[in-house]
Amino acid sequence: MKTRMDKAMSDDWREEPSFKNINEAIKLARKIKIIDIIDPTTHIRHDLAEIVSRLHNADKLEIIDLQDFSGNINTYS
Repeated sequence: MKTRMDKAMSDDWREEPSFKNINEAIKLARKIKIIDIIDPTTHIRHDLAEIVSRLHNADKLEIIDLQDFSGNINTYS
């Protein structure tokens, strides 16, 4: 049975949809405290490896300027 570190090293998440990879990476990252990164346990190392692997395999997202799509519609207050 592969550990999460093994899965990260063998790129097991490359077939997952980008949004799933991003959401799972966010879930894992929210569990980690900044101080845990300084002296990580094995569990934290596996979490970090999974986060990096999942984000590495996610498609690049584009920032879209909404003004381009709104046709510069005036808003009135």
